[in-house]
This record gives sequence, C-alpha cells and structure tokens, in this order.
Amino acid sequence: MLLFSDLDGTLIDEHQQLSHINRQKLHQLQDKGHQIAICTERNILEMIPNIEMLDLPFDYLVLNNGAHILNKNLETLYEKVIDKNIGIDILNHTITYQHMWSYFSDGYINLAYKDGVTYDHAIIGQPPIDTNYQEAYQNVDHYQIICFNQDNHQIDESQICYDYVVNHYSEYIEAYFNTYFVDIVPKGCSKGSGMKELLKILNYHDDTYAIGDSYNDISMLQQATYGYTFNHVDKDIQKHAYKTVHKFYEVIDDMLGGI
Repeated sequence: MLLFSDLDGTLIDEHQQLSHINRQKLHQLQDKGHQIAICTERNILEMIPNIEMLDLPFDYLVLNNGAHILNKNLETLYEKVIDKNIGIDILNHTITYQHMWSYFSDGYINLAYKDGVTYDHAIIGQPPIDTNYQEAYQNVDHYQIICFNQDNHQIDESQICYDYVVNHYSEYIEAYFNTYFVDIVPKGCSKGSGMKELLKILNYHDDTYAIGDSYNDISMLQQATYGYTFNHVDKDIQKHAYKTVHKFYEVIDDMLGGI
C-alpha cells in the first residue's frame, strides 16, 4: 500500500513539529513493507531542512502541488515548470501590493519579499539579505512555484491578485488558495495529478490512501482509493473524503488493521 500525506496541518502541527506517535506510525508502516509519499505545496529547498530537522520518514516527495516528484534519494522523477515571461509578469504584479508577501523558487534559489525587503525563504527565521528581488526573479530560467499572501492573514487583496493571475494566465498555470496563501504552479498540476504521475512511474496498481486538511488536498483525496481528512475541517473538504479522523495516525491504523 502507498500513503500520500499532506504536510502542514496534517502530518506536522502549527509549530512545525512531527509528533512522536506520528513518526513511530510512519516507521511502522514502512517496516510492514508499505510506502509513504509526502504531498505538499512546498518546494525542495523548503523540504530539505524539514526532512533533516524532523527526521521525516518518506519514500517519495510530491512537491509544488504535484509539479515536482522525487525519490528518497532526492532524485527528480518528474518535473513541470512555469514559463519565465509568465512568472515575471505575475511577480511584477504581486510586489505592487503593500504588505503582500511574494515568493518564488526555481529549484536553486528560494526567495521571499515584502515591502522592499528580500529574504532567503529556504532558511527559516533568517534576517533580510542584500539581494534585489526583481533582479533575482528576472534572471532565472523558469519557476517551479510562485506564491503570495497578505501579511495580516486576510485574503481581500490576495483575492484581487489571484483574479489577475487567473484572468490572464489560466491557460498556462493553476492557482490554489491554501488557507490564506495562493500557490501558482504549471497548468494541469495538482496534488491529485502528482499522485497519478507517481503511480504511473511506479506502475502501481494496489490500494492508495491519502490524507489532507485543505482545499488543495481535495484532488488527492479524490484520486486515492481511500481519502481521509479531519473532523475539524470545512464540510466542503469532508464531503470528498472516504472517512474523517481526529488524528493523523488513525489512517495508518486503518491501513495496518484493515478497514
């Protein structure tokens, strides 16, 4: 069996911690010969510190909302990217909003920007860096993922920015609201499409399980044989799940104990 799990708010908590019981259950799943795919909107530069810090058990990474798939040796199995000119225009638009965070990654650099200040987004809690954000994003060849969100956790201006992106580039990109963040990835990419690509690469035909807590997880829940979400999430997410649970590890209990 193969488990696809969202990361933030699902496998790890709001403090970016992986509980002892969740880690123990993941190892137990692997010890029984089953595999784990972490399925997240994060990019590889954000994931590497978390893998090391959390001692995170996994066999595959499905990153950038399905646009980048890697094995446990961090070797790329599949990748789609955003065209450079489209990415530049989107980023030019996001930085015009006051107090709006703007992010991009091409797989080699991962920068954040707000109100004239640039940060290395791959390094958590770091001070500003002496880098011109506009020059940086104009000098890359493509984009793996682009994101933006308001500093006050509201979504009114994020919605306006989202509408601009969708109205101009829906033929070429997908835009997802993840709580108050907006993630932009190549056209046709979602967590569900990432699942399909990995299953095709593996020539996998057994049962799949998935768990997530947000709207960008719905395609993953629909793609899985058994999709799970939590009792506390929005009813519009719950209706796409086979079952709701209180804790993440209950899914593994189902997998190992038989539903």
